[in-house]
Amino acid sequence: MIYNELKERWWRTSSLFKLTTEKTSYFQKKKKQKQFDVVIDKVSEYVKSMPKEESKRDQWEKDGETLLDEFIEKDSILKMQYIEEKLKEGISKSTKEFIKAARDFDKKLPGEDIGQAMRNVWIINMLQAVFQDNIKFSRAIFGYSMLYPYTDNYLDNTKISKEDKKQFNNRFSLRLKGKKVLDQNRYEEKVYKLVDNIEEVFPRLEFPRVYESLLKIQEGQIKSLMQQETVTVPYDTDIMGISLEKGGASVLVDGYLIRGDLNKEEEEFCLGYGFLLQIADDLQDVKEDLKNSHMTIMSQLAGKYDLDPLANKLINFTVDFMDNHNCLKGKDNLRELIKNNSLMLILFSIILSREYFSDKYVKKIEGYLPFTIEYIEGLKDKLSRKINRKDVQNYEQNN
Repeated sequence: MIYNELKERWWRTSSLFKLTTEKTSYFQKKKKQKQFDVVIDKVSEYVKSMPKEESKRDQWEKDGETLLDEFIEKDSILKMQYIEEKLKEGISKSTKEFIKAARDFDKKLPGEDIGQAMRNVWIINMLQAVFQDNIKFSRAIFGYSMLYPYTDNYLDNTKISKEDKKQFNNRFSLRLKGKKVLDQNRYEEKVYKLVDNIEEVFPRLEFPRVYESLLKIQEGQIKSLMQQETVTVPYDTDIMGISLEKGGASVLVDGYLIRGDLNKEEEEFCLGYGFLLQIADDLQDVKEDLKNSHMTIMSQLAGKYDLDPLANKLINFTVDFMDNHNCLKGKDNLRELIKNNSLMLILFSIILSREYFSDKYVKKIEGYLPFTIEYIEGLKDKLSRKINRKDVQNYEQNN
């Protein structure tokens, strides 16, 4: 029922441009870019300054926390000043505990994959704040967050055949149902161990909805294979329904991993938040999805029509959902934090996929960005140059 309500809400949402957030002038953008360059330089210097002596490591980590606090206080881009002290401390503690657990679990796991999983830990921390629970990390949160890189990347790998993916999904579905499954390789062994982590915190008989929600996202994953290697046209396949199920279910699991159960309002918030994040991710990945013939709401139309109306619909859906959902009533700071970061994800994705939008639309969007288009397009390379991969690997290996 909630899925149908969200689908109807999406179709009712206007595709006209209605963004009313504060604009940033060219000179303000240049000022913010200089400020952000200073942050990048400080982070680069900090990572490179990691002492080899373990006795000096505690002070080095405290310096890092001071650097983070300074960034939060001065930040005018992600609106991180909206983070309340309790949430900030909880996220910091969760981050440290997660990184340690991830390294202990798989020392060879790439930093990019840790970052991908870390994003889900932060989403759970945000939900904990929304639902007024303690901000904390658990083995169940670790297990599910790590399933992101282990399963998503496997299913998105174009070098793995559709049949192999199908067989993997069949075995994984059985494991999620609590069946004993013989792993086929070391990779699957790790995947099943991650499920073990969830079961340790939430016994199946006591918390059935945790596993019902995990199976729901697995069903979404299986359906999403329909989006791979098959070029479709609108209405040929319910691509929007697949995105709603996959994205909504992913954050619904996050919600259930907080305390094992949710009320209807909390369920609805998780599903809506997950849906809009999924569509934003589809926008971010549109170029890669087109290249690999992965059909999403965005890639289905990209290159055939300008994506301006779809992006407007996503922006309007996000603003309306965040401004009016009961879960965020009376939580103005938290609402602004989540809404602003969701909008920034969408706006940055538009710029990084700007060949699929009209020039007029891109020019309009630029006014709401904290940086110039040229700066955003060069940001990834700048970060790679300034924060050297070897320095990050050195940090990971020594912690």
